[in-house]
Amino acid sequence: MKKDSFFFEFIKSGPFILLLILAIIILLGILISNHHEKSVQMKEDVLYISPKQKK
Repeated sequence: MKKDSFFFEFIKSGPFILLLILAIIILLGILISNHHEKSVQMKEDVLYISPKQKK
């Protein structure tokens, strides 16, 4: 029972919660940056379509 109480106290501790919040913020930043990169690449593909030649 002492191991369980130590584990629960560790999860409730301030530094652990701060570390968890920091990890979530970093993961969200990575996900947002990857999504932005894909949307920018799609815009670049559209911009580089060659215009039709006039006859």
